[in-house]
Amino acid sequence: MFNKKLGVFSLRLGLSIVGTVIIAFGIVLFRLANIGIDPVTAADVGISDTCHWNLGNYQLAFNALLFLGVLFFDKTQFGIGTLINMSLPGYIVAYFTPKLAPITMSWFGNFSYFENIFLFVIGMLLFSLGIGIYTSVNLGVSPYDAIAPLFSKKKWASYRLTRSVQDLLFFVLAIIFGGPLGIGTFLIATLTGYIVQYWRQLFKKIKRNI
Repeated sequence: MFNKKLGVFSLRLGLSIVGTVIIAFGIVLFRLANIGIDPVTAADVGISDTCHWNLGNYQLAFNALLFLGVLFFDKTQFGIGTLINMSLPGYIVAYFTPKLAPITMSWFGNFSYFENIFLFVIGMLLFSLGIGIYTSVNLGVSPYDAIAPLFSKKKWASYRLTRSVQDLLFFVLAIIFGGPLGIGTFLIATLTGYIVQYWRQLFKKIKRNI
């Protein structure tokens, strides 16, 4: 029984890591497509560039502050998946974006509008797939994703209002600090939820069949 539980936990942990890595590579493709990324990452990129910080270091420090703030009010949303999601993506994005830029340039040359869209669509599929995997294993959410449920649970504000204010705040921060915003930012904000829901339903069907 113990070995079975350990095996199941190891599988969930591995999927949490895989999902987080896929999310990060989706963001890398967003940056290479150059038509906008999600508001939170756009703000992180703008602030870290302005302060001459490594993106991974900045995201880790910022997430740690959010983590401590939410942890004070609610411990139930966090798990080992939280630590994975708050530490890995920034370093992966910071490392692989400049590494992959010359490769995509050699493939596409001077990017056309359609090539940018192609990279963005692949990035969107990876980004939403990673979120679907990472959230399906139930090993904890990121500090940013924990804020809206906390406000709703404490009846301070509704989930929808809190999440909208969060995204709007980071959108404004991205504008102030020159983060990479664009039409893609709007598409990510409006479409990601629907695509993630599709992935999650697909995973549930696979789990039932297994």
